[in-house]
Amino acid sequence: MWTVLFVNLVGLLSPGPDFFYVSRKAASESQRNAIAGAIGIGFGILFWATLVIFGLAIINRTNYLVQYIIMCLGGGYLAYCGIKMLQVTKNAQLATLKPHQEIHHPISREIMKGLLINLSNAKVIVFFSSVMSGFMASISNNTEIMLIILLLALESVLYFILIAFFFSRKIVRDFYNRYNRYIDNFAGIVFLFFGGELIYSGLTTIIELTL
Repeated sequence: MWTVLFVNLVGLLSPGPDFFYVSRKAASESQRNAIAGAIGIGFGILFWATLVIFGLAIINRTNYLVQYIIMCLGGGYLAYCGIKMLQVTKNAQLATLKPHQEIHHPISREIMKGLLINLSNAKVIVFFSSVMSGFMASISNNTEIMLIILLLALESVLYFILIAFFFSRKIVRDFYNRYNRYIDNFAGIVFLFFGGELIYSGLTTIIELTL
C-alpha cells in the first residue's frame, strides 16, 4: 500500500493539467480558489481510482492471466513515461498572466471546475491502472480496496492544497521555474524502475502459468 502511495505522489510531483490549474489559480487569483479547485480534483481522483481499482479487482477474481498482461502493459506505460521524463532538459515555465490579486469565486463553482479539469484528463485512468495492476492480487477484501481509494484521494487533495499554499508566493514560483526539470528527472527514474519491476513480475508469472 505504501508503495502505491509513494508512486502516486511521484506522479503528482510531475506537472500535469491538475498541477498547472491549481498553481495558476494560486499565483493569479487566491489560495481560496485554488484550494477549492484542489478539492474538486480530489473528487475526480476518487472517481477514477474507484473505477480502476474495482475494475481490476473484478478482473483479478475472474481471470488471473489477464491481470498479469495488464501488469506488463502498465509497466510498459510507466517505463515509457520514465524515459520521456529523463529526457527533459529544460524547465517548464509557470507564467502568471496577470499580477496576483485576491479574486473570490463561489466555492461550489471552483470545486466543479477542478473536478472537470481532472475528469477531462483520460491519462489518469491509464496511470492508476498501471500503478495498481501489480498490487491487486495481494488485496483480499473490499475494505482494503476502499481504504486504498480513500488514501489515494486524500493524498492527492493534500498535495494540491500544499501547491495552492506555496504557489501563492512569488519566491516558490521563481524556484519552481528554475529547477522543475529535476523533479521530472527524479520522477522518470522512479517510473522507469517501477515500470520495469511490473514488466518483470508480470512476464515471469505469465510464463509460470502457461508452462
